[in-house]
Amino acid sequence: MISQVLVHSKLDMRILIAVSGSNDGSSDPVAAAASIPWPEATEFRVLTIAENVHPPVVQLLEGARDVADVQHTADNIAANTVASAVAQLHSRGFHAEGVSREGDPKSMIGDYAKEWGADLIVVGSCDKSRMETFFVGSVSRSVVEHASCSVLVARTGAAQN
Repeated sequence: MISQVLVHSKLDMRILIAVSGSNDGSSDPVAAAASIPWPEATEFRVLTIAENVHPPVVQLLEGARDVADVQHTADNIAANTVASAVAQLHSRGFHAEGVSREGDPKSMIGDYAKEWGADLIVVGSCDKSRMETFFVGSVSRSVVEHASCSVLVARTGAAQN
């Protein structure tokens, strides 16, 4: 009975991997996705979202910079993050492409997944205090709550209660 179900399952999957490029202790969604034995025809799309930089934020940064300069830097970091993740997947034999966008990751990851027709979204998580999560929010939680497809949240270490 199980073999009949597997014969009719979808073999060409679309996996969207959302990466942040931050060094905040986040887990590695690329490594998590690459560790799973996917069907040969699986397509990977690596997505990073460079958050829009607002003038009040620029005033908090050292040095005299303007919004365009800071946004350009954020966009370059996003592009480098995507290129590195795509190279990591290629080195493991997977077909992958990368996309970088500007905006709010909490909404754009799910929107892009729906637009591209993703079967699964893979996101990382980082350990934030309850206070940080309350004020800043959680991208992975937002994706899980609003995605139109399944979501895999890669976590660092074992879950602790």
